[in-house]
Amino acid sequence: MIRRLAARLATMAGDVADWVAYRRAADTSAIEEVVSGRLDAGGVARLAIFMHFDRDGAIAGYVRHYLRALRAAGFEIVFVSNAPRLDATDIAPLCRAVVRRRNIGLDFGAWKDCWLALEGRDGLDLLLLANDSVYGPLHDLAPLVARADPAVADVWGATDNWEGGPHLQSYFLLIHARALRHPAFAAFWRGVRHVASKRWIVRRYEIGLTRGLAAAGLRCAALFPYDRVAAAAPVRHDRPVNPTHFFWDTLIARAGFPFLKRDLLARNQHGLPVENWRAVVAAASPYDAGLIDRHLAENR
Repeated sequence: MIRRLAARLATMAGDVADWVAYRRAADTSAIEEVVSGRLDAGGVARLAIFMHFDRDGAIAGYVRHYLRALRAAGFEIVFVSNAPRLDATDIAPLCRAVVRRRNIGLDFGAWKDCWLALEGRDGLDLLLLANDSVYGPLHDLAPLVARADPAVADVWGATDNWEGGPHLQSYFLLIHARALRHPAFAAFWRGVRHVASKRWIVRRYEIGLTRGLAAAGLRCAALFPYDRVAAAAPVRHDRPVNPTHFFWDTLIARAGFPFLKRDLLARNQHGLPVENWRAVVAAASPYDAGLIDRHLAENR
């Protein structure tokens, strides 16, 4: 009982600290330079805002592969990096704009700054928010995007997570025109500040985005729904878990999921069995596993 009370008090103290940090955090743009192109979506139907970070400013091979796959799926790309420096020579031809900003606010801060600075965004039919936290795609993205039917849902995530309450995971979010033009979408971004707390960002922004849009009457759905994936997995859990970690192999081998979470291989904080990831990927896709091996080796 004492331990539970201590844990609860620690959580409450963290909540207070996060709230104070939020109130002090900047809500002005952290963009430092537009490295190439223009932040202009005029005449564009599909746009991806792709967030990147590397402490040395490197753009890894797996990221370049992802960008090429987005272009093949019909997306124009705004590439936004929180890196301290950036050589965009290799990716500039793939991107409508390459932006570098201060490393504050993580992915939601980067998405906010680019979205609000983007001219001509009112004509978009589809916005993709994506980041470099996944390896892949293991498959052509066009069929996956086609499944994200605006007649069924206004916002689609690749996966949903029930930890902390049901919500779409933010590494791959497809947002259709009805949601893009809804006051709730604009209100959400007005409330985003450049906080450093990942816990705050997950709870208030990742979880909060789904909750806020759903509360406003917008329909949110997952392309690989948690309940179906959990039912297909060989191991049952008595509490909600992160599907991209605990069900990674079921997703790839049985559901045709196109991604593998980077931190699952790099950190594997839950000690999950991942030693066979190369075999699982090879059986499902012609994806070059060397892209993953090289990135892992360079970031040990």
